[in-house]
Amino acid sequence: MRRALAGVRWYVRELTGEAAYDRYVAAHAGADHPPLTRAQWWRARDDAREHTAHESCC
Repeated sequence: MRRALAGVRWYVRELTGEAAYDRYVAAHAGADHPPLTRAQWWRARDDAREHTAHESCC
């Protein structure tokens, strides 16, 4: 039962993007500057997606 719940939790975190922020923080653990906050990271991610969407359109 616990293993099934862990699998569901993993799936939901991957689906919602929560795991992506955790991977970002882990990748920047040794950087000279602190990582972006969760809100800043989401904003930057959305801005980047919006920018690339305009480049590839029509």
